[in-house]
Amino acid sequence: MTLGLILGASTTLGDSLVTLISFLLLFVVIKSVAWKPLMNMLAQREEAINADLDKAETARLSAEQQLAEVELQLREARTKANDTLSRAQAEGTEMQRAIVEEAKEDARRIRTQAEKEIDLERKQAFTSLRSEISEMSISIAEGIIGKELNVDDQNRLIEEFIKGLED
Repeated sequence: MTLGLILGASTTLGDSLVTLISFLLLFVVIKSVAWKPLMNMLAQREEAINADLDKAETARLSAEQQLAEVELQLREARTKANDTLSRAQAEGTEMQRAIVEEAKEDARRIRTQAEKEIDLERKQAFTSLRSEISEMSISIAEGIIGKELNVDDQNRLIEEFIKGLED
């Protein structure tokens, strides 16, 4: 029985030993045939991944730089637009003030001209009225007195008549 155990044990040990030797031989064959290409492929894959990561980082940095430039341009454009708007508002206010001032000046000028014209027309009307009154006075006086008046008498009567009208 001990011999059977030894043989059985050695069979199991032999099988294990054959399996181990087969595995080692397979490992050596795989290492010599497939290990280098597999490691080269993994190294290439690692390099490709690293290159892609570098490209992604470069693209991210470039995008951030472009974003910063665009934001700067946008701020400059807003500032310029605000400046233009402020300038336009100031110009509009100044134009409005100038137009109002010009309109006031035109109104003053028109009023002054109208006052002059009114005064001139009043003087002309007064002169015309004075002349008509003088003629009527002379006619009335000639009719009442029955004779023609001299220039001094005529002027005195006119002045008295006008004073009477003004009162």
